[in-house]
Amino acid sequence: MNQITEFLIAHGGLILFAIAFAEQSGLPLPGAPWLIAAGALAASGKFDLIAGISWAALGCVAADAIWFFVGHRGKARVFRMFPHLEAVQVKLQRATLARTVLHGTRMLTMAKFLPFGTVIPVHAGAMEVGRLRFLLVDAFCSVVYSAVYAALGFAFHDQLEQVVAFIQSLSAVSLVLLATLAGIYVAYRLLKRRRKPVTVAPPAQPGLEGAHEPPAGPAQEASHDPDRAGCIGP
Repeated sequence: MNQITEFLIAHGGLILFAIAFAEQSGLPLPGAPWLIAAGALAASGKFDLIAGISWAALGCVAADAIWFFVGHRGKARVFRMFPHLEAVQVKLQRATLARTVLHGTRMLTMAKFLPFGTVIPVHAGAMEVGRLRFLLVDAFCSVVYSAVYAALGFAFHDQLEQVVAFIQSLSAVSLVLLATLAGIYVAYRLLKRRRKPVTVAPPAQPGLEGAHEPPAGPAQEASHDPDRAGCIGP
């Protein structure tokens, strides 16, 4: 943690922007220790807490905006990979604006604290969520994410090492849980695809081949009967 604090003092909030952008872009670079260190420095008067939270939130919004536009451009592929999104999209279109915003706030806030949270902005882009609405909700969730870790560092600056170790253990547990849930989802999709019924045309019944043929007229009967053929005519 000493190296992180020295780096923050030397480079300021710009390094928080870069760390948050890299983490929300999907890189394995945790931003929690940096935000906790920024809060601890703010408690000792060596760092501006509001500026640090703002820089980190800005980095999160920039990365999420990129993933949002990626999902919007490739929405066909996203729906093929996550077919349940079609039902979610229909449900959100029928819901009220307040309910839609609350749902987006919950999902984006969870995405900030969990690994592989980049899929949430991709889903939002594929479901054609309004751009301004997404950016406003994502900005609020990014501020909440940054403020929570910075506040932890500010409040427990005397036990900084213990707090960071606790956060890292929580991240490891959440990673294992998400990997388990992802495996269950993939197994469910494979089993559902294998159990999909295949429609086979029924075989034709031999006794019903001529059931739908029209009855033969007098001319047709005469053509098949040579004795009656000569009786028809002038």
